[in-house]
Amino acid sequence: MDFSQFGGTVPDDWKQGTLQDIANFSNGYAFKSKELLNTSEPNCYQVFKQGHINRGGGFNSSGTKSWYPISKSSALSKYVLHKGDVLMAMTDMKDNVAILGNTALMAVDDQYIVNQRVGLLRSNGYKSTSYAYIYLLTNSLNFLKDLRSRANSGVQVNLSSSEIKDSSVWIANDEVNEEFNALTEPLLSMIMTNDIENQKLIDLRDTLLPKLMSGELDVSNINL
Repeated sequence: MDFSQFGGTVPDDWKQGTLQDIANFSNGYAFKSKELLNTSEPNCYQVFKQGHINRGGGFNSSGTKSWYPISKSSALSKYVLHKGDVLMAMTDMKDNVAILGNTALMAVDDQYIVNQRVGLLRSNGYKSTSYAYIYLLTNSLNFLKDLRSRANSGVQVNLSSSEIKDSSVWIANDEVNEEFNALTEPLLSMIMTNDIENQKLIDLRDTLLPKLMSGELDVSNINL
């Protein structure tokens, strides 16, 4: 943390805490492969997997595609994602650590349900902290370096729930956090809006391209 704006010292009303002080953490649900659908159908959640998390952080809406029927989700409401949820990759390959600890920001309400080995961080509003601080913090280099140093190593490297929740964080006072939110949330909102628009364009492309290739749609007479 850079305290140069505060005279180089930690302000008296700041505190050093842990990630669980500012966010509620939970693991994703362990879906069975045979339960998941490979094609989109009406009244389904898309399953949020690690493939939806970009290297360096961010939401990859073109990630692994799986769906789960809403009709079977009555007992899984705590795994349904909301706009502003922060999703963390908890597993990576030992020889090529690319996304371990990186997070994505959910851009929509009630369209995704979270899979296992993805950690869900949901802001609890302590000291006026918000999803913006959690998202930017978890993708910062120093935070990731510390978190990855505490991962369990094998063929894969894995982050435990306890290590994630116990990650050290600085917690500013309400006034500073409110100013921070006012600066960052509009920018992140724009990013989330762009994610939604990108997904719409991807869906449109995936719908139209096969029809164009098969000749079902004829655009030869369109004058551009």
